[in-house]
Amino acid sequence: QAAPRRLVTRPSRRVAGGAECAEAMSQRAERNALQLAVLGLGGTIDKDYPRTTMGYAFEIDEPAAIRVLTVAQVEGWRCESVCKKDSTEITTEDRESLVMSIRRAPERRIVVTHGTDTMIETAQFVEASGAAVGKSVAFVGAIKPERFKDSDATFNVGVAVGVTDVLPPGSVVVCMGGRAIPAARCMRDLDSGRYVDQPLPSTS
Repeated sequence: QAAPRRLVTRPSRRVAGGAECAEAMSQRAERNALQLAVLGLGGTIDKDYPRTTMGYAFEIDEPAAIRVLTVAQVEGWRCESVCKKDSTEITTEDRESLVMSIRRAPERRIVVTHGTDTMIETAQFVEASGAAVGKSVAFVGAIKPERFKDSDATFNVGVAVGVTDVLPPGSVVVCMGGRAIPAARCMRDLDSGRYVDQPLPSTS
């Protein structure tokens, strides 16, 4: 049974009125309103140390992006947990739930945290669904859990958040290793494990 969804919101800080005129405050509020939605599906990035008695295996916890964005003092975001699964266990139903979450999100910028094994497949599923129309969607994961000191999670999440601010609407990309690769062209090199941009074959 799917875990209940948990919503975390980080609204923008309010600025005391005083010297600012009403028009300036209105413009500031509009600019700093919720702009980014982070949708978590679990995966290595969210793995945490076991909390159960006699536990020995890592457990998928709340989206690690919550800690990353809070520490970085990013404002105007919310986080929603779609599911908490290893990416090898992601089903079509999970992907359809993600599509629904993207469609109903009022935010234009969407970051999806996901396990690395099937992240490309999910990104291509979202692109094919048309849910990204009018939005910029960046998929991101990590090779090591965010809880690890030498994890790539914080860097990858930062890249994903940044690229959603500059991508044109309708974009779906995979952000790993400092690159933002269009989902349709993204492949994983089986030898190195790196995500690479594979040009689409010419139709001419």
